Amino acid sequence: MKARQTVDVLIHGGIVVTMDQDEHLYEDGAIAVRGADIVMVGPSASVQAQVTARTTLDASGHVVLPGLVNAHTHAAMTIFRGLVDDIPLEPWLQKIWQVENEHANADNVRVGSELAFIEMIRSGTTTAADMYWQREVTAEVAKRVGFRLISGPSFIDFVGPDGIRPEEREPLAREYLERYQNDPLIGICVQAHSTYTVPTELLEKTGALAQEYDTLFVTHASESVEEVATIKDRFGKTPLEYLDSLGLLGPKTLLAHCVHLRDDEIQLLAERSTSVAHCPESNLKVGVGIARISDMLKAGVKVGLGTDGAATNNDLDLWGEMHTAALLQKGVRQDPTAMPAPETFRMATIGGASALNLEDKIGSLEVGKRADVILVDFDQPHLTPLYNVHSHLVYAVNKADVRTVLINGRVVMRERELLTLDEEAVKARAREVGLRIRYGL
Repeated sequence: MKARQTVDVLIHGGIVVTMDQDEHLYEDGAIAVRGADIVMVGPSASVQAQVTARTTLDASGHVVLPGLVNAHTHAAMTIFRGLVDDIPLEPWLQKIWQVENEHANADNVRVGSELAFIEMIRSGTTTAADMYWQREVTAEVAKRVGFRLISGPSFIDFVGPDGIRPEEREPLAREYLERYQNDPLIGICVQAHSTYTVPTELLEKTGALAQEYDTLFVTHASESVEEVATIKDRFGKTPLEYLDSLGLLGPKTLLAHCVHLRDDEIQLLAERSTSVAHCPESNLKVGVGIARISDMLKAGVKVGLGTDGAATNNDLDLWGEMHTAALLQKGVRQDPTAMPAPETFRMATIGGASALNLEDKIGSLEVGKRADVILVDFDQPHLTPLYNVHSHLVYAVNKADVRTVLINGRVVMRERELLTLDEEAVKARAREVGLRIRYGL
């Protein structure tokens, strides 16, 4: 008789939705975890017969899923939630940059990052691609709380709240990239804010740095009509054409938003294997429009789902984002078959992982991948009865249904209890920050 394997965590008894290439779903499934990795996935009886677990999680009545992947956010902007609302994007940017220059210091970013990780863990997000000031602070918070973060140096053509001049950013960027290059939780990237805030020479340096470190290049692109017009006036090209002329489109490029694209630009993204982070609720709130996501997916563009920052969204809830993304495409196309539930859920899991070039590590429940796993309680009135798991995941589940969360094999929330953060203390500090911002203290 074959000896049992000893594993650290055994999750059993729930419906396991793997999101693997063959779309395996186990009605009574189990997952075994050793260290940071998934070592077994399959029918519950089979897995349980082969392992002895130090910790066992009974998932009866739950659906077991890969952790959600937030492909684009500005995590610490939680401290500015609700501060600047109901105005167009360009004036919003001017106001928020002014506030950031006064208040996005290291201490406040630490509090905002903690608040963001609480919100994301509670809603089942286990990975986020972040672009913000004081990146080292957010990275260290992520490591402390056990959250998977994709982040890196950001380039912009003015002195921000970190006090760093544009010409000083490259050596500091290298320090960050070297420090986190092989970190188990912090994935590196190189970021430029946008084509309209970063001059050509600096954009080229940013791309060269990403290429040197063989990592993801991230920027905002074609978010608003005004942005597209600005770049056309400056360079005679749209933002995508301009980026392509600089050699900055490719399989290791992630573009946030891409709301205003022509047919040929969508085809260009597909030809260059360039990924898009779709942030529907933020785009709606600042009134910039609706990205042509159905067309992108049909063309073969890799698309992940993002929340953007809580200052424009105003939350970090990917369940709401999924719901909005699916309904928007159906409504704007007047086609109820657009963005079916499985395709939408894919954007929030393996699709997001692929957009971040992390599909070999996260995004699905497969042997050898990191154990980023969430348990969603389906024993709820709004999830009863159950005919189609994907339908409920996109159209009915809400963030409060997430009960337990593992990241990198570590249980960070169990039965709604956060295990790596003191939520009440963080909220108290966030309220203090809010008072200082509100009253200019």
